[in-house]
Amino acid sequence: MSDEQKNGKGKSSAFWLCVCMAAILISCIGASVLQTNFGATRIQDLYIGTDHQQTVHALMFIPKNAAADHKLPAVITCHGGMNSGEMQDAAAIELSRRGVVVIAMDAYNHGMSSAVINEHNFFAQERSDALGMIAMVEYVTSGILDYVDTSRIGVMGHSLGSHQSENTIMYYGKLYNAAIEKAKRPDSPGGAEITPEEQAYANSVNKVFAAFPTGNPPIAKPETWASIYCNVGYLYSTYDENGYRTSTKSPIIAPVSDEALTMMNSVQPAGAKLSSVELGKYYGNKENRTLRVLYQPAMIHPWIHFSTRATANVIEFFTRVFDLNTSLSQQNQIWNLKQFFNFIGLVAIFVLLVPMAKLLMRIPCFASLSGKEPPRLPALTPLRKAFFWGGILVLGLVSFFTGILSPIVSNTIMGIGPTVPRRIFLGAFENNPIMIWAIINGIIAITAFWLIHKKVNSKNGVTEEMIGWKIDLKSLLKTFALAVTIVSLVYAIVALARWAFVTDFRLWTPALKTYRPDKLLPIIGYTPFFFLFYLGNSLLVNGAMRVEGMKEKQNILICGIAMIWGVVLLLAVQYGTAFFRADHTIMWPATWMSIFAMLFCIPQVFVATYLARYFFKATGKVWLGAMVNTILMVSMTMANTILFGVFV
Repeated sequence: MSDEQKNGKGKSSAFWLCVCMAAILISCIGASVLQTNFGATRIQDLYIGTDHQQTVHALMFIPKNAAADHKLPAVITCHGGMNSGEMQDAAAIELSRRGVVVIAMDAYNHGMSSAVINEHNFFAQERSDALGMIAMVEYVTSGILDYVDTSRIGVMGHSLGSHQSENTIMYYGKLYNAAIEKAKRPDSPGGAEITPEEQAYANSVNKVFAAFPTGNPPIAKPETWASIYCNVGYLYSTYDENGYRTSTKSPIIAPVSDEALTMMNSVQPAGAKLSSVELGKYYGNKENRTLRVLYQPAMIHPWIHFSTRATANVIEFFTRVFDLNTSLSQQNQIWNLKQFFNFIGLVAIFVLLVPMAKLLMRIPCFASLSGKEPPRLPALTPLRKAFFWGGILVLGLVSFFTGILSPIVSNTIMGIGPTVPRRIFLGAFENNPIMIWAIINGIIAITAFWLIHKKVNSKNGVTEEMIGWKIDLKSLLKTFALAVTIVSLVYAIVALARWAFVTDFRLWTPALKTYRPDKLLPIIGYTPFFFLFYLGNSLLVNGAMRVEGMKEKQNILICGIAMIWGVVLLLAVQYGTAFFRADHTIMWPATWMSIFAMLFCIPQVFVATYLARYFFKATGKVWLGAMVNTILMVSMTMANTILFGVFV
């Protein structure tokens, strides 16, 4: 390659790098302006020490008009099992805009909070301290935050976070009951009668005024509701994947179900029990903490925290129970625009990967890795055309069926739940079915590629150079070093965005965000297994499907679709079933979370296909794309899921 060509490529890469950095800056500024309500809200990190030498992290959204002489209510919110506190953006941004201090916490084993070392202790702490939510309530009500009205404290959460809000209000309900029982003892100050002072003390230990769990049906046990002294609203979607577990064996629990009726009748007089429940209707009285309401929007479980309708229900509930004085309607929401800016930054980061690699390959230590795209495979003959399209069909079907079987295989081999022993390198048990799927599909892709190359392609003029898989050990190690350098520079940008703007880059759940150092061990542990998949992806995209006679854009689009259509079909069957069935139940309910997690494979694998091709064009080899894709995608996954390890 001539110096002139190198300079031309360098200028082009530098141009695109500058464009992407400008887009990232716009993303950060836009997200920051919106999440702070144009400067009216302050966002800051909060870390509190808890029992067992643990730490709970949260993002605090504090309206700037909060002050000791202008106290505001506070809501502590918790995310779902495969998320972190940032996933509560909708509630945090919209409630803070309306005069509520919002604390979006990371539960133990998530985000920047510390870990519970093994699953057994995790589930024990879920019951005993709500994975840090109770500690956060104690902190907020301690008086240390002089701008918080401690008589108006709310808790809420989605899915896993929903359980923590339930555990929290049950914990304080038990404290209230214990105080009342003590007040009734003959040796108490008032004897069998409860004195005003004793009642005041009982009220003071019941520190939560309102709760809004989402993503789970209401508690169905009357004895549990008998110990809850709190205004409660539930939001449970009519297409919820866990619907098969309800008393109706369906996510449709209104107007009649044990869950809905038990909740509402817990606050009805003995002679006025309800026989049906009206959605969106408030029962009870907020002044004596008996307000109850149930919402059932038409959506799936994970969509709740990305829905303007669900967010409107959150706003409506807390506006009512806290008597918020706001001129903003429920439909006046800006959190989704903030998410759009986060998405702009995510796209920009993926676009800058290849220009960044090209510029790094101008450095002497990486210069030998720079190459050019080798000749394409010969145009498809009728026989090879059958192999081409037949291979795409088989590839998708394998992806489809392994997506069904992988959760079963994972649970059989690795187990799930509190009996699973401590894991150092493979502790993200919610993602282990995806790992099994990636291993199976990676091995099949690599094996099929090798067999087709040996039996068909090599006899039709396909050379080793066209495939770009041969590499010496020194170059392979250099390629790995370059991949690590690229990903490290990306996370330097992510860290800078977090430090300067308190934001990250995301699309729904997949996110580039900062993470604790203890997540490096599972990143190392999962990388070899996912590398099989992304190497298979790179081999197929560049060594089997890059053929003469197809335009580049058309060819790479076909490659991208080929890699994801099986997963798209899997999710279409899973959720299409729910939309067509009268009871709204899905096809495979027992493994729904693992199958739903496959949704995030669609954008990741589709983007990885493009990256694999463009890295191939820059190096002439399949390895850099496979390595960058693996390290980056595994890092994103580990930063955004429940993770068990060896560090507190």
